[in-house]
Amino acid sequence: MKRLFILLVFFSSCNKVNTKKTIFSGAEKIEKGDITQKLRKGFVNPPLSSRPGAYWCWLNGDVTKSSITRDLEEMKAKGMGRAEIWDVAAVNNPNKAYGEGPKFLGEESVDMIKHAMLEAKRLELKLGLIASSGWNAGGDWVTPDWASKALFHSEVKIKGGRKINQLEIPFPKVAENCPKNDSGRPVWYKEIALIAVPDHPDKKIKSIDEVIVLNKQFDGKVLNWSAPAGNWTVIRYICSNTGQRLIVPSPKSSGLFIDFLDPQATRRHLAHILGRLGITAKKSGLDYLEFDSMELDEGTPWTDKMDSIFYAHNGYSIKRYMPIFSGWEMEEGNEQFKYDFDKTISDQIIFSHYTTARDFLKAYDMEIVAEAGGPGPPIWNTCPVDALKALGNVSVPRGEFWIRHRNMFLVKEIASASHIYGLEHVDAESFTTWRRWKDAPHALKPYVDRAFCEGLNAITFHTFANTRPEHGLPGRTYHAGSDINSTTTWWEQSRPFMDYLSRCSYMLKQGKFVGDVVYYYGDKAPNFFPEFHDVPVKPGLKGLSAGYDFDLVNTDVLLNRMDASKGKLTLPDGMEYKLLVLPNRKDIPDEVVKKAEQMIAAGANVLIQNPQIAKNVKGSAYKNMSIDEALSRLSIPKDFTANAEKLDFIHRKIGGTDMYFVSNKTGQPVSDNCVFRVKNIQPEFWDPVTAQQYEITNAKSVDNKTEINLQLPPYGSCFVLFNAQSGDLPNYERQKNSLSLEVKGPWTLSFPKGWGAPSSIQLNKLISWTDHDNQGVKYFSGTASYKNSFNISKETLDSGDRFILNLEEVLDVAEVFVNEKSVGILWTKPFEIDIKDYVKAGNNNLEIKITNMWINRLTGDINLPEDQKFCKTNHPPFTASDDIEDKTYRLQKSGLMGPVTLEIIETDKK
Repeated sequence: MKRLFILLVFFSSCNKVNTKKTIFSGAEKIEKGDITQKLRKGFVNPPLSSRPGAYWCWLNGDVTKSSITRDLEEMKAKGMGRAEIWDVAAVNNPNKAYGEGPKFLGEESVDMIKHAMLEAKRLELKLGLIASSGWNAGGDWVTPDWASKALFHSEVKIKGGRKINQLEIPFPKVAENCPKNDSGRPVWYKEIALIAVPDHPDKKIKSIDEVIVLNKQFDGKVLNWSAPAGNWTVIRYICSNTGQRLIVPSPKSSGLFIDFLDPQATRRHLAHILGRLGITAKKSGLDYLEFDSMELDEGTPWTDKMDSIFYAHNGYSIKRYMPIFSGWEMEEGNEQFKYDFDKTISDQIIFSHYTTARDFLKAYDMEIVAEAGGPGPPIWNTCPVDALKALGNVSVPRGEFWIRHRNMFLVKEIASASHIYGLEHVDAESFTTWRRWKDAPHALKPYVDRAFCEGLNAITFHTFANTRPEHGLPGRTYHAGSDINSTTTWWEQSRPFMDYLSRCSYMLKQGKFVGDVVYYYGDKAPNFFPEFHDVPVKPGLKGLSAGYDFDLVNTDVLLNRMDASKGKLTLPDGMEYKLLVLPNRKDIPDEVVKKAEQMIAAGANVLIQNPQIAKNVKGSAYKNMSIDEALSRLSIPKDFTANAEKLDFIHRKIGGTDMYFVSNKTGQPVSDNCVFRVKNIQPEFWDPVTAQQYEITNAKSVDNKTEINLQLPPYGSCFVLFNAQSGDLPNYERQKNSLSLEVKGPWTLSFPKGWGAPSSIQLNKLISWTDHDNQGVKYFSGTASYKNSFNISKETLDSGDRFILNLEEVLDVAEVFVNEKSVGILWTKPFEIDIKDYVKAGNNNLEIKITNMWINRLTGDINLPEDQKFCKTNHPPFTASDDIEDKTYRLQKSGLMGPVTLEIIETDKK
């Protein structure tokens, strides 16, 4: 059977790329004008559209108007920009003590959502809604006729050479949860085909001509057929419901999944939601809806128009190949048919669910955000899509990255889809974990910095749970997530962390990604990158060294959006690459090879690693070599040269300005001579933790590249900009004199009332709270205050330009006060801050407030009687040993470990 590539307009996204500014990019996108000055302003104070959002869990649907208002006001105050309402089960709700609210989109639910819409507008926050209770799309309004469907079959053996009269064909066994009537039959089903094949002990079919379609001889109950001689297997196929229901919906909100293969089902579903909320084309209140990851039940996906859908894609009827679904094998093999069917399912889901949702919501000035790209196996074996194409057909593509769980880190694929489809934004469900109340901002930073280097530029916390005072502290929570909400211990000190995320997101939205290589990832479904999802480190390409970067490309974009111009591979929104790679894989259609030949003829550089294609391709291509070797022959040096074991990067170009984000992947300070593939034009160092900007004066020009000695703290990061229009900036290289003093004990350490610790203790030396003999100190969680003092002479005060207070080791967040004035909050290394403007000659009072994580008090509570516990939450403790994810509740080092030093610095004067 010859594979036919019938590219139908409604299955291709190539002509429907979003150009509308979105909730994630907004008006801050810089393309023209005084680029550097606009960047400086946005870097210091990132706009709303670059600030983090969150899955806002309305646990069990149980919220109040006052708790909604409080949550949104807290988000706004701490520097968030977006909330995403998620009606979801608390999962753990002993004795219903943590609330049980109304059903999703019932009258009470609608009233609460409308209140949130009004409050978000008042506070100038963006507001989204997950398009179901729990996930994925569906609800109690979905009836079986437009619910999720699959193919089911039954078989009967028949002896031929005679007239078969009124033979009743057994009704297929359907899914256990399929909605059924009183007789046990499905409420909804459709006869698809009755197929006869010559009986064979090994279920082999010698020729497609042996397969007989008996639909005309079967009335849905009995068969009347003049059977040819021989023994036959007759297979009855029906389409009926899978019965798959929403995953973790709130208690009163269970319902069926919609039929993802039916565009009308998507329209009906979205129309129901908007209708219940009173949203019209002229009156909204929501900015977007969200579809979560596609996690389907096992089975053969189907819909009642599959015959015509399959024919439109492939140019032949599906019916005579249906025995393959029942375990039969064609003489020529089943691979081609399975390939065609899987591609059809992928394209149909993308069109019916994602493209249809995107286009439907446009009329309401809304967008669809979707985890449309997996992850695939082994995380989810039933997500059936070409990931890049699915992601390219939504308004905002979303991935996810977890902390220590199954190496789940789905960002690079999302970034590639965004780049090749011109979508600008790369969002992710961020910091998902089973580790509860353990990971402070400094522990989260290495994960998000890796994501930034893979292309992330929008953060959506997983999760921010709505909780109320009666639920105690840390309060109620969803069963997975990092618990970033107003009851986390460090919430009052969270603004600098939010600002860091916002600065990085803002900067990484600007301009265009710079990648030398665009890598064709094949033409099959399902298809993901990487194909097997186990990514403990940043995923790369075989034969491509660190220091280069790349995007993936699929058939849709390569055929319909990519061209060659001036020796480069180009996309209509401005993306360009220097080398296209067709790897050594079988699923490369003729059309892709022909397009590659056209681009070669137009001057593009193409590497073909498939020996058979390389042998026959027309034009001058690079063949049968590594990507590194091809780049070497093209005289394309690495974009960023450094110690790849320690440093990672991403490069973007904004007009004439080159911008690199560089991340230290290690827990040790790094000083490395880094080479950037950019001419030495006014380089600057921008610190996203402090918002400080420095001029780099010690850069060296080397063969049209720039060498800079970068110094980064443990897990530190920076932006390096070239061609910046320099302002009056301090020198990146600071000169130190020899004056340094240690603030020694005794320290007075004070604790708040009501949490089991004494009101205060004296420490002659700084230790972890967990090493203290007092059980209240050992298991304390929250904020405690260290007090001390130090003397500064007037001569010293006059001689220093900067007075750097270094706390060295802090677990987990510190706020520094000098002479009763707050100097600032420190949340990551180096835990240091300039206190020059706060010190005076003589005695200076020093107070350092340290906040640790809830895990210590939760650990101390495990063996206490219920009425003596300090914490209250619906989430049960993890007590089993788990060395990989370290979920087990155990004490974590906490407090100010120091040593605390004061360093007097003279900076270079210009």
